[in-house]
Amino acid sequence: DDVIIDNGASSFVPLTHYLISNQVPALLQDMGHEMVVHTVITGSQALLDTVSGFAQLASQFPPEALFVVWLNPFWGTVEHEGKSFEQMKAYTANKARVSAIVNIPALKEDTYGRDLSDMLQERLTFDEALAMDSFTIMTRQRLKIIKGQLFNQLDSAAVL
Repeated sequence: DDVIIDNGASSFVPLTHYLISNQVPALLQDMGHEMVVHTVITGSQALLDTVSGFAQLASQFPPEALFVVWLNPFWGTVEHEGKSFEQMKAYTANKARVSAIVNIPALKEDTYGRDLSDMLQERLTFDEALAMDSFTIMTRQRLKIIKGQLFNQLDSAAVL
């Protein structure tokens, strides 16, 4: 079975320290499991911080831990000095550790973006949101489109 631990920024450092100091990736591998760390790279002001965070994670976690990188253009394009993420040193140095790159589509802020934001703020999965009659039919349609775009990338990358 897949297990997902979704933690916020305030617990990220302690959780990472716990996983690394207790050799959890090796433990999982010994048990026949695989650890895949999902990390987000955002555009604009946070770009360099999120790229640096990815590089630090890749250097701190042992080789058996793999990464899925989510490129999020919500705040701006994910590029620095004309270089895409795939051209940046942080990626090229850790390319073998990255099992997939998921490009979050740029969403029109007042429709698709608002719908996705509302869904996430209510802590709903796509399936839960799509089943809710309280969302309008067009909101559910837009969420269905976003889900399709993201899940198609995950399927193509064989990311579970």
